[in-house]
Amino acid sequence: MESDEQKESYGAIKSLHERCQAILADCQERNDIQGMYRYIHSLTAEMSFLDKLIEDPSRIKKEYIQSSNLSYLEAVHEAIMQTRQLNQIMELKSVPPKDQEGWVPRATLMRRRQTVKVDLVSEQGLVWVKVIARNAKGLRFDMAGLELFDEEDDNEFMASDSDDEELQQQGEGIISGEDPFDDLPIFKKAKHYLRSASQHQIHFQTPIVIFAFMRLQPEGQDEYVERILQRLRDLGIVVHVGPTELLDSYYATHPHPQDEYQITTSSLNLDVSTALALISEMSHHPCLPDQVLGEALQIQARREQEVPALPILLSIIRDKQLFMVQSAYDRLSQIVHVVGGTKEKARFRQLFNQEEYDPSFWTSIIDQEQQQQQQQQGKNKNLLSFLKIQVLPDKPSERFRGLLEPPVQKNVLNNGRKIRSRFSEFHAVIFGSGDSYRMTTITAIQWMQQALLDASLV
Repeated sequence: MESDEQKESYGAIKSLHERCQAILADCQERNDIQGMYRYIHSLTAEMSFLDKLIEDPSRIKKEYIQSSNLSYLEAVHEAIMQTRQLNQIMELKSVPPKDQEGWVPRATLMRRRQTVKVDLVSEQGLVWVKVIARNAKGLRFDMAGLELFDEEDDNEFMASDSDDEELQQQGEGIISGEDPFDDLPIFKKAKHYLRSASQHQIHFQTPIVIFAFMRLQPEGQDEYVERILQRLRDLGIVVHVGPTELLDSYYATHPHPQDEYQITTSSLNLDVSTALALISEMSHHPCLPDQVLGEALQIQARREQEVPALPILLSIIRDKQLFMVQSAYDRLSQIVHVVGGTKEKARFRQLFNQEEYDPSFWTSIIDQEQQQQQQQQGKNKNLLSFLKIQVLPDKPSERFRGLLEPPVQKNVLNNGRKIRSRFSEFHAVIFGSGDSYRMTTITAIQWMQQALLDASLV
């Protein structure tokens, strides 16, 4: 005969199973969110474990109920439900070494587990949310030094070469009578998140980091818990507590972006590929692939049929100041001079204010864009005024020039050759100048974003 305690434990496991099942069903309907598969994998693993306990209740132990990962997974689900614009879930971000000189491949940082796990990424990457499922009692344990890591951090460890040294310094501080409060693991974790966020800027904006304490109440915190929360705020962490919407504190100080293009810088750095898209005859008057000669033109014609480039490009550059650095301008000028047609050469001259605007050279799409803009502003403006490009001196930043050199910490898999084999001196000048001028660089080079990600520059 089962004891009352066994029945109670079995009932608790059944309850955990039902809650996990409900969350899993909801998340499977949201599988289009990037990274959702990682969260679903964690839920599925928890379900599998609970299934085994239900099949064989004799295996149930009290600690299984008390230490279930579901408390964290459930808190993450609650945070998901409170987030309006969710871009990614459970994303690993690299943490740059302290006093880093040169560049370190992202693969090296990942292999050495120099990462933080961002539970939710929102607002086009401008908001990082770390979900913390501990209640006030758990935080008091942290205060007492009885708990080193959250229960949800089994797959996450923010390592660095100086970890042992830091731990030794912490111990010396305690022995010498110094206040060990600042050495609590949660503060060390916060500093890692903030350092990572500063490395992963979005259009030169540092993401804000929110620590979402989903099991704390906004009122009635004891002095120890409040001291922890206040210290996190002092470090630069946005602290979320209680039933209010998770991103209320963000929306209070930041306008809600209408789309991803609104968060680019007000001035844009155009590379050669972007300028070519603006002046190319095929962008303005698409044709069938079999109407042109050459594989490159046929590929472009096919892409224009599937996704016309000009409308997308205009939506990105609308209401922005446009710039191009000297090296890019010189390269573009050479290309247009050698292979450009009559209309393409005319568009080039008009873009760079060398010739008066002539609407006969431009597609009606641009006219429609400008007519709409005029109606909104109530002004009579030159139809091409927002497409004028100014030329700036080359001014590449040191960190982009550094990509031409071997990485500081070599990756045993590719030794950093992948980025250096494709990233040329010309790329360093164009993208490095955008970095130096703090402008978003607009490019059609498909591999560039991933290459810079691999180099831990974005």
